[in-house]
Amino acid sequence: MNLPIRLAGPLLAAAMGGLLLLALGRELAVWVLLAWLFGSGLSILGALRGRPPWFGGRQRFFLALAGVIAAVIGEGWGNWLPMFTQMVVWLLAVKALELRGQRDFYQMAALTLLGLGIAAWLRVDLIFAFLLLFTLYFALLGLMWQPLADVNQGLSGNLFQWREFARIAGFTLGFVFLLLPLAALFFLILPRTPTPLWAWAPPAQHARSGFSPELAPDSISQLSSDSAIAFRAQITPPPSAASSLYWVGAVLWRDDGRHWLPDPPKMAHGLGPDPATLGKTAAFRQEIVLSPGNGDYLFALPVPRRVELGQPWHQESDGVLRLDHAPDLPLRYTVWSAPAPPQPLSAAERAAALQVPADTDPAIRALARSFAAGGSDNAAVVQRIMAWFHGPDFRYSLQSPSGYPDGQSMGDFLLRTHTGFCEFYAGGLALLLRLDGIPARVVTGYHGGEYNPVGHYWIIRQSMAHAWVQAWFPGRGWVGLDATPATASAGPAGAGGGTARDVVPAGQQWWDWLQWQWINMVIDLTPAKQRAVWQQAGAQLASLARWHAPSLHAWKEQWKGWPSILSFRSALPGMAALILVFLGIVRHYRRRHPAYWRRRAQRHLRPLGPGNGQPGAEPAFWSTLALPADTLEKLQELYREQRYGPAPTARRDHQLALTVRASQRQLRHPLT
Repeated sequence: MNLPIRLAGPLLAAAMGGLLLLALGRELAVWVLLAWLFGSGLSILGALRGRPPWFGGRQRFFLALAGVIAAVIGEGWGNWLPMFTQMVVWLLAVKALELRGQRDFYQMAALTLLGLGIAAWLRVDLIFAFLLLFTLYFALLGLMWQPLADVNQGLSGNLFQWREFARIAGFTLGFVFLLLPLAALFFLILPRTPTPLWAWAPPAQHARSGFSPELAPDSISQLSSDSAIAFRAQITPPPSAASSLYWVGAVLWRDDGRHWLPDPPKMAHGLGPDPATLGKTAAFRQEIVLSPGNGDYLFALPVPRRVELGQPWHQESDGVLRLDHAPDLPLRYTVWSAPAPPQPLSAAERAAALQVPADTDPAIRALARSFAAGGSDNAAVVQRIMAWFHGPDFRYSLQSPSGYPDGQSMGDFLLRTHTGFCEFYAGGLALLLRLDGIPARVVTGYHGGEYNPVGHYWIIRQSMAHAWVQAWFPGRGWVGLDATPATASAGPAGAGGGTARDVVPAGQQWWDWLQWQWINMVIDLTPAKQRAVWQQAGAQLASLARWHAPSLHAWKEQWKGWPSILSFRSALPGMAALILVFLGIVRHYRRRHPAYWRRRAQRHLRPLGPGNGQPGAEPAFWSTLALPADTLEKLQELYREQRYGPAPTARRDHQLALTVRASQRQLRHPLT
């Protein structure tokens, strides 16, 4: 297929732009995306037809100015990040209309890297790292190829040179691989800021499943499932089953008739850190990496007793863990949870846990009295209510029943439809308990998880967001009650639907483990951890300086002491193997090119003293060699084939080297 040599530049620029669009994702406006597709398409079409730049210089200037103004108006002055995102992609589209030479490609590469810098403030995941790596590769390839294309523009045979392009592509790939260890070194050396450069949080999505510190089920007519990861957690000792994992986020006390809100009462006792008591109980240690987007709430199994976190946080009177500021990057913390000793309810707690709206439907009050009929104790009342919720009349659904297009109220759920998601079940259960004189509160968080056996951690998704109830019993304290039907856990994951799977699918385990390691080794490399890495490396160097022939066992112990955060024990051999593979690839491609063997032929002859080795100077040199006629003739033949022949080979190169060494011996010892 005959293609013009000028086509490579627009194709590489289009590839870089496509990777930038993937990195920016949903932050990109539709009109800018269409403009980029139009500009890139015209650029490729112009390269195929040999057309001069599209539009004139003045027209392109006004196009660029119009796009900048549209970005300011569309996103609003002061909304800097989205505004600059649209500007960069629009300028990239306009620049594609005049992409013809090396200078234009330099500007395209600069705009693309600027766009990736903006995208780096929006996302820090592993996929972005790959997008950045591929973009750098295409940029370097274009910058090395474009000068060759410019030189060949005026030639008659102006066709695509596939062999030369493959050579440059291979060299660029090797160059990028060699840069990776250097980039890793700079990553460890350069200081890191403890806070993100830009406070950016995704917009709230009220119609999708996820954690909420409030309960307002009647405002939602349809709830869609979101499989995004809320956090990952390593639990020690391992839990018995995913269904036993209830991750507490917010505790809701006040019911105003349509919403449940936190508003904790003042308590005489708290659940603050108690390491002495913690060591005597069966505690679960949870090392959690929290994704941004859940506000300032931290999650833990009940009941959090001790927390290790490098950012300011506080524990509210009801045990809820909260940050002073919401994180914008993945946040790591460790929490120990254990059963809390039962405490008597204070007057303020009891009043808050029994509060009901004054305008509660009389039919709901009558329903609650029916469960308490007969003067039964609290445990029997709770048993009747739970059996009623788990009966055949109730059904779990993420959609409002037919006839309620704008959403149903709590009265509709309890008295008529008996169909809804976990917020209805939790709010309805707490309301009935309070009407029967049983202190109760609503808890929102997550239920369950997916276990990844590769990294030995649990994945908790937004689709596992859940709401349940805690009721207070004398001598037992707060006891968790979940009225949501158990069938919800067996079906598709939904808000409050529990867990869809207990184990991550086999095809996703390694990919998710790579993302987990990316967070651990790159995103979560804080300044404190960075200092620890270099302190441990310095200690290792100091121990090597005091080396006095240690035993093999001592070497093994020193090797184990390297920081586990960077996995040096596996990274160093891998880097060495990568460098060796690259050198092998470079040598392989060099040996395939005739110029490589011609240079080697010239170097082989150099020990005999051929002068400057200029072509055509050999006859005068041959006459100075006092060699037998057959040896001289063989030397001349091999040299001519390797230096000037059409197809020099490795076999003749080896023969030439042997002949030169034999000639050296004869010149030193003529009688031999």
